[in-house]
Amino acid sequence: MRVYRSIDEVPADARVVAIGTFDGVHVGHQHIIGDAVDAARKQGLRSMVITFHPHPLCVIAPDKCPPILTPLNVKTDLIGQLDVDELLIIPFTDEFSHLPREQFCAMLFSSNLGAREVIVGSNFRFGFKAGGDTDYLREYGRQQGMEVRAEPLITAGGKPISSTRIRNLLVEGSLEEVREILSRPPSTHGKVVHGDKRGRTMGVRTANVEAMVECIFPGRGVYLADLYIGNDAYACLVNIGHNPTFCSTDEDVKEKMRIEAHILDFDRNLYGFNVRIDFLKRLRDEMKFDDPQDLIAQIKQDIAAARAYDGFAVRRGQELARG
Repeated sequence: MRVYRSIDEVPADARVVAIGTFDGVHVGHQHIIGDAVDAARKQGLRSMVITFHPHPLCVIAPDKCPPILTPLNVKTDLIGQLDVDELLIIPFTDEFSHLPREQFCAMLFSSNLGAREVIVGSNFRFGFKAGGDTDYLREYGRQQGMEVRAEPLITAGGKPISSTRIRNLLVEGSLEEVREILSRPPSTHGKVVHGDKRGRTMGVRTANVEAMVECIFPGRGVYLADLYIGNDAYACLVNIGHNPTFCSTDEDVKEKMRIEAHILDFDRNLYGFNVRIDFLKRLRDEMKFDDPQDLIAQIKQDIAAARAYDGFAVRRGQELARG
């Protein structure tokens, strides 16, 4: 897949184009992109996805900008896995946000971009103050002799699939539902950093993962997860929260959420490594214990539950330890 970061970089050609923010690249997005790929193949054209960075709301209404499901590099990889020929990432600047809907359409159907068919979701809006909708886009395309398809929203569990719904489900810890909507486990990405080092004193070493800024991850609780170092997966327990057993003041509790991963049968130094955590199952709530020994006992129970779990991407035990 060729990636362009400006329309000026795009060589003139005929294309079928899918347009959207596509945060999460969930099954609804996959449906739109897949239709564009199929249509392009049938017509002997190139398939292109057009998306925006940063998220439009980060520019239009920063106070309303949602936490991101997929950082740009992850979104790019996921789109690339859908057999798309080209990806155009349009920088969503303040200037671009003021582009009138007529100019947006003119850009889309220009001879350079060469859109012969455009596929969007039925809720797609564009142009200054979201002045353009699918009806306007369809009429503009008709006048140019081009086809515009507005795909209805895909549903799951009787409700429309959306990035907002996924974010809410993540905060609730509803991983099974999120996995169905994404067609993959929900994940977060980050770097392993130094923490309080309490885990080693309790005999349970943890990797403290600093999540990428502005990216969402599940709400407070203990989870079973696959931790990826490059392409290698390791079974782990992940605690997300504030370490309430060791918080002594309300200010401690207000501290930003921590992500701590205990990798089963693993004893390597990971400081500075970039990792991905795929969340598989919510095990329990985060709990406050009056005695640290009670916490240690609970962690041992959690580890036992992890060893009994068969949903990890890798087998556990000494084979895992050899990495």
